[in-house]
Parts: sequence; C-alpha cells; structure tokens
Amino acid sequence: MDKHPLRRSAVVSTIILAAGALTISQSTLPGPLARAAQSAKPVSATSSALVSSLYHNSYETLYRTPFGADPTDSPVTLRLLGPADMTSATIQLQNVNNNIQHSAQVVMHRVTGSRFDQLVGVSKAKTSSLWEGTIPAKYLMVPGILSYNFYARAGRQVAYYGDNGNGYGGVGTAAASSDMIIPYHITVYANTFTTPNWLVHGLIYEIFPDRFFNGNKANDENPLTQKAIGTLPNGSEGLVPVQFHKNWNSIPYDPNIVPNPKSPNYKKELAALGNGTWSTDFFGGDLQGIIDKLQYLHQLGVNTLYMTPIFQAESNHKYDTGNFYQIDPGFGTLQTYKNLISASKKLGMHVILDGVFEDTGSDSLYFNRFGNYNTVGAYQQFTSGGKVKSPYYSFYQWTPTGYLGWSGIDTLPQTNTAGKAWQQFVYGKWDPKNPTNPATNSVARYWLSLGASGWRLDSANNNNYSVAWWTAFRHAVKQVNPNAAIIGEDWNDPTNDNGVDWLTGTTWDSTMNYPFRNDVISFFRGSYNDGNVQNYSMNASQFGSTLMQMLEEYPKPAMYAEMNLLDSHDTERILTILEGAPDASSTSANQQAFWQPTAAQKAAGIQKFKLVADFQYGFVGVPMIYYGDEAGMIGYKDPLDRGTYPWGNVNQSLINYFIKLGQIRNSHPVLQSGNYQQLYAQGNTIVFARTIRNGKDALGAKAANATAIVAINNGAKASLTINVSSILRNGTRVYDALNGNHGYVVKNGSIALNLPAETGVMLFTK
Repeated sequence: MDKHPLRRSAVVSTIILAAGALTISQSTLPGPLARAAQSAKPVSATSSALVSSLYHNSYETLYRTPFGADPTDSPVTLRLLGPADMTSATIQLQNVNNNIQHSAQVVMHRVTGSRFDQLVGVSKAKTSSLWEGTIPAKYLMVPGILSYNFYARAGRQVAYYGDNGNGYGGVGTAAASSDMIIPYHITVYANTFTTPNWLVHGLIYEIFPDRFFNGNKANDENPLTQKAIGTLPNGSEGLVPVQFHKNWNSIPYDPNIVPNPKSPNYKKELAALGNGTWSTDFFGGDLQGIIDKLQYLHQLGVNTLYMTPIFQAESNHKYDTGNFYQIDPGFGTLQTYKNLISASKKLGMHVILDGVFEDTGSDSLYFNRFGNYNTVGAYQQFTSGGKVKSPYYSFYQWTPTGYLGWSGIDTLPQTNTAGKAWQQFVYGKWDPKNPTNPATNSVARYWLSLGASGWRLDSANNNNYSVAWWTAFRHAVKQVNPNAAIIGEDWNDPTNDNGVDWLTGTTWDSTMNYPFRNDVISFFRGSYNDGNVQNYSMNASQFGSTLMQMLEEYPKPAMYAEMNLLDSHDTERILTILEGAPDASSTSANQQAFWQPTAAQKAAGIQKFKLVADFQYGFVGVPMIYYGDEAGMIGYKDPLDRGTYPWGNVNQSLINYFIKLGQIRNSHPVLQSGNYQQLYAQGNTIVFARTIRNGKDALGAKAANATAIVAINNGAKASLTINVSSILRNGTRVYDALNGNHGYVVKNGSIALNLPAETGVMLFTK
C-alpha cells in the first residue's frame, strides 16, 4: 500500500488516516479488533437485581449457536441467562438483511425442565432462568452485519443487555437503559462462499523481488540508460538517473536521513542517503533469482509465493505501474515469468501476483506525463485542452484544473474505477479461445491464463473501490479459474471497515491479516508504536478475546484462508520489534538506519520470535513469512524493511527452526483446517486446541480425525493443568512435535504442562 515514488515512508500513516477512523480509534483499546467505530455511554451504577443477573456469551455455543459468522438463510439461536423471577425476554435486531432502516424483534421463550437441567445444570434451577430465541432465516437472507441486543423484564424491572464496553464480543454488559449498551454483531455471508482449498492448506512466502536474489546480472538496472521520477537540480519533479548498489549487503538508500558532520556515523549517513530521491535505488534481484532459490523455499515448507508487483515500472517497488502487460525488464522477460510458473508448479507451489488497480504511475504507457512512452497518454489530452485524444483519458479521474492522485500523490494518478473503460481493461475483456493474447484479454484474466494462481489486491479498501467493483472482479477471476485466490489488502477489520463488510463471500476470499499482526505485537512485545499503529500491551486473557472476536466475525471460509502476517514490505520487521528496538515514532531516520540490538537483545528476540512463530503456525489461517525473517533480518519500516536477503550470512539455527515448523504444519492437516477451541488464557499463557472430528474438518471437507494442542508461554516458567476432557479421553497419549516428541498422558481429564520461560509446545495424537 505504501508506494509514493518520492516519499514512500511518509505514506502509510496518511493512508491509515484516509482509510477511516477505525484503526486510529482502535489504538486506544487493548485489542486492535475492538469495534471502536461504535461508542457507548458508561453503564451507570444500579441496584437492579435484573441488571446484575443477566448473562450472554457470544463465544459459547450454549448462548449462540452456531458460533461465529453465519451463512445466509441459516437461523441463529440465542440464549440469555437471567434470574428465576424473570418474566420475559426479547431479541432486538437492527440492520436486518443489511438494511439500516429494517429492525425486528424475536420473542424468547423460557427453557424449562430436563432441557434446562441439561444446558445449565440442576443446581441453578431455583436461582436462574434461561431464555431462548431463534433468529429466523428470513432475517438472514442478505450478506452484511446483523446487530442484536436483548430486552428483559422481571415484574416492573426492565433491563437491556448488549456487547461489552470494548465491543469484543463474548461476555456482554447489562444496563437499565438502551442507550447505555452497544449491540452484538453477526457477520452474515453468502452461503455459496468458498475459498481455494490449496490456500487453506498453504504456507506463504512474500518476496520483494529486487531484494531477494540476483539470478541474472545481465538485466541489472543501469544508471547510464535508465531514469526514474526524482527531484531535478532546479527543485522540480522529473526523471533522474536510477541508482544501483554495487554492494549487495549495503542498506537501502533513505532520503529521510540527515547527515551530521559531527556524527561518528557521518560517512555512513552520507552513503545511506543516496542521491536523496525515493525508490530509485536497485540491487538487481529478479525472477531468475527466485527460480534459483525455489528449492530453498521448498525446504522451508513454502507452497505459495506472493511477489510484490513485477510489472514494468520506474521505481524499485513497482507500485507505480508503467505497463500492466509487461514484466519489468529488470526482473526478466515474459519467458522468465513462464519459467518461474513452470518451476513452481513442479514443486507444488502456487504464485500470487500483486494487483495495483487504484492508480498507475504518472510515468506510464497510459498517463505518460513525461513523454517517456511512444503513446498519446491521458496527460497529453489534458495539456492539449482536448485537441489531442488519448484512448486512456477515461482511465483517470479529472477535475477542471487537473487530475486526482492516489492519496493526493500526483505521481500516482488515481484511476476511474467507476468507468467502463477501466473496468474492461482490468477485469472485463476476455477471449476464452485465445486467453493469453494481451490485446483481447483484461489484465486480471491474462495473467491467470499464464499460470498465476491468484491476486493480492493493493489498497483494496481504497475509497474509489466498492463492493460492486470487487464483486465484478471476483466473477471475472473465478470465471477463468474457480480456484484462484483473491486476497485484499485492508489494515482494518474487513467485516466492518467503517461500516463496509468486504468479506461477504462476493468479493475477496481473504485479506492480509494486519489485525492479527497488531494482536501479536500487543501480546508478545507490549505497548509499541511501529510507525503505523500504536499497539497497547495485552495479557493472555485480552489476547484470547481478540482472537475469539476475529474468529467470531470473519466468515469461516475467509478466516481459514487469511494471510496471517507478522510483517510485510509496508511495516517494520517483526524481529526488530521483538529484539527491543525503540518505538519508530520516537526515533529519527538516522537512528533507525543504524540501530542494532545488543547480544542479549538479539538472543532474547530470537527466542521470542520462535515463540511467535509457534503461535502463527498453530493458529487458524495461513502463516506468511516475509522474505528473510527466517534468516534473522531486521529493519525499521520502508525503506529499511526492504533490505537484501543476507545470503552467506544467515542465522542458520533460526532457518532450521522454520524448517521444522514447516514440516510440522505440512504433516499435520489439523493445524491447517482443524476447528479451534480455546482451553486456557491467563497471565502470560494461552493454550488452544485444533480438532478434526467425525471425518470432517472445520470447512466440511473430508479429513482424518485428529487433535492438536498448542501451548504458548509468553512469560516466566509456568506449571499448568489444562482441562482437555471435552476433546481427549483419559489415558490418551499426546506427543510434542516441537520438543523431541516428548509424551504426555491425559489423567483425570487434564494434561499437566511444565513450560520453561518463553517456550511453546505442539502436542499431537498419533
């Protein structure tokens, strides 16, 4: 998403602001998935026995069945616990069938007799009552967000019950007035929604091609013949020679650096500054380099490659597309791309491309602001006052005085997504008899026909996109390949991003799961500002709540296909954070460029990183490795997070650990598609189970029955007794695949765990 050719490091915070208040509001809460877009008045003190006795927990199937997001046309049963003298209860619904004007009520009925005893227990029969109501299918016919709360009576007393103050879901809050609560949410998604099975069972590796490996020096960028957008000597914007690093192991140039003649690092600062232009320095990494390292990636257990843009563009990041139908010459040729696809398939790997459709580069075949292309660009029509006609003019958004730039950046003219011409260009045109002809096929269809397995969509929640746009895009992509993946970039909660639900089952398959990353930082590092989000420290209970909320809100087909990242080309590297780097918000560019951990910080960070990876590989969703993380790479955010892979200087012990995790995950399908059950979340320790029962996994596919238990101890040595009676019988033996297959036996419905400080276990039945 961060892609300004001149000032890329300044963009992310701007985009977060432009994208909406959700991320910013969340920064004040313990968990980044809290529904901060909503607010509620504080619950006032009350002596009402009714208010103090109500209870509902959306995480437990006793109170909400089924758990989580709900497919259309599927009823949902809700239950509310109250005092014995409660006389009535009602479910109050808002936004019925995704219509904000449509509300409804469902009368609840008292559960009595043996059924009450079975659900709640005989001991509570004299003090409690249980009320049940089912939201009928007719209220769940349209994808969107359905809201609910409860209204209860006990004689003359009345009370309302809704979500808790942070909007986490789970246990709620009661009040004597309806304006003191916020509603619970049910994400309603299309019952036809499915995601690619290969993605659910994937292990993703993200590559920034220029920085991974130089496999063909003949196509290296040449400062004598190649130019990119920069600042001219007179201070104006224009084309300047690119820069090329002679030393693969040097750091990327950072124009934010201010060289200080009095600094002992003065010479290093000068060298790291480069010529002062953004995104014009290159190292020579290319597609052949990726081909050369496929066996290494295969050894890691990787089966899905996601590459940042590979199409022709003048910058090193390629988010300012120059030609959507051409591989960038610095990366290779169309044949090199075909070779990569072929070599990947032989190893059972899929390739996901980066689609940047909200803008193009101003230096592009379509806009041609600098006259660098042999075309009549949209800019030529604009400057001629319409006397010269360009076939690309309608691709863009114009004002009487100029054009709109993505996030206000004039080097990235924003496309006219509402225009038919741009829609046809991106996804509409299709020639099924000749699908690899670029003249008769849209961009999305063309590259799928040439072997890509899907698209990652840049800035997919941008304000000029709509649900309708991505619905049409999805139709086009699935028409070419029903098993192609569509992954949207959305840094917020995609089921309620400023009121928009992007995961209805009609648009993307899943997202880059930045909320997952925020949760990880909050729990494993604590309060930290990485330059994008202010994260606040969470204990295991809070961490578990945010995870449960994610599982509750995301449609199951999407959740199991989520790209669970720890970092990316747009963020600070995770190991930098875990090794104790100072907040990005409080350090200068100079300090960030040359920060290095002490030996103690490095050792502690590596240990913590292994623990984080244990969690990432055990949790629901698809783990994603950002290139070089497994080798021990560090770096603050752009451009420092885009350093070169340290071939010949890797942390082999860490690589070996990731190889082990890849083997564990790939050999245990229960970690890929098993149901999730939280068993324990207190202090610094969280324990959860992944299970497959009755021959079907969480998505209903045939699978062998299996059980896994993952325990993560994020603190000092801990001795725990974990109740597993709901998933394992007494006498069952489980084995720790992380630690030499050490065995544990279920006794009295429990497993006793002795966890050293900052370690994890992965227990499996055989």
